[in-house]
Amino acid sequence: MKKLLLLLITLTILANISYASFPITENNTVLTTTNFAVDHEDDEDNEPSLIILILRGLLVLAVLGTALFFIIRTWWRGWKKRNWWARKLVPLVLLCLLPTFLVPYVGHLISIALLILLGLKLLIRFMAKR
Repeated sequence: MKKLLLLLITLTILANISYASFPITENNTVLTTTNFAVDHEDDEDNEPSLIILILRGLLVLAVLGTALFFIIRTWWRGWKKRNWWARKLVPLVLLCLLPTFLVPYVGHLISIALLILLGLKLLIRFMAKR
């Protein structure tokens, strides 16, 4: 798994670096003029069809559903093994994220502040054990 992730990161970096890394010395633009009739009645055809919208929605649901399945499975296995992060940390994080959905406009700021305070508390607790 680590090798696959490393390969993916390497290929992504290589693609970003090598894209258009050669110099362009000439301006090879050609000016063309074409006269064509514009049919303004087909403006409704520019919208995606219902089939494409349904397929896109199914793809999003499949990706989010798969991710949610693996997150819940990992949490459930941790809960059964009585791991501290499954028993204490996950409910605290979810509790800290609650203002994001309940308080309009500033809920996300409250959640960030609560998560920072939770992180500091855990850091202090971890350092006290050493």
